[in-house]
Amino acid sequence: MRFVATLCIWAMALAAHAADWKLMTTSTDLKKVTYWYVDTSSVVVQAPLVKANLRTAWSQTQFGPDNTGYLSTTYISYVDCSRRLLAYTANTYYSDFDSTSAPVHQEEELPLTDLDFAPPRPGTPGEMRINYLCQSYEGSSSKSI
Repeated sequence: MRFVATLCIWAMALAAHAADWKLMTTSTDLKKVTYWYVDTSSVVVQAPLVKANLRTAWSQTQFGPDNTGYLSTTYISYVDCSRRLLAYTANTYYSDFDSTSAPVHQEEELPLTDLDFAPPRPGTPGEMRINYLCQSYEGSSSKSI
């Protein structure tokens, strides 16, 4: 009986932390479509920073430096809304489109102080992510990052 109760508590905790992926945009290249998602349940605002879990997925297999194939990656994104800068960390690569398979490659999450914030090129998905996260969450109550 204790096992069943523990299992139920674990399942409820998992459901409470389940990702809520929302499509932000797609590429216009019809030969290799790229999809960019945000986990709306992961967004944390502490002005001027916004932290969120993002996911990128492709219609065609991508290949890493060691020639390992993957179709999606999840990562933590920090956006400095006041200076319009981006930084990424903790990339995890998956062989499936939905990022539910076992990871094929993982990169360590770096502390915020070690991240290199950079401006995106105009008109790129990076700029779109800044616009989305900063506009969607400006005025939100701040939470600690």
